[in-house]
Amino acid sequence: MTYTHLNTDELVMIESYHHQNTPVAIIAERLNRSRQPIYNVVNFLKSGYTALDFYTQYKKNKKRCGR
Repeated sequence: MTYTHLNTDELVMIESYHHQNTPVAIIAERLNRSRQPIYNVVNFLKSGYTALDFYTQYKKNKKRCGR
């Protein structure tokens, strides 16, 4: 099974659920995703960042991965 990365719509949805104090398990169920990527985003958001910051960081890391 191939891994599909979180797109910007899903990141915004995760951010809005996070602001509503929705548990990660429920977010994962509603987005039909596994919990780990959502935990990664939520922990990033808890540090005071936004979904846009997460996406730009993801793009920066992806650029130097060598693909």
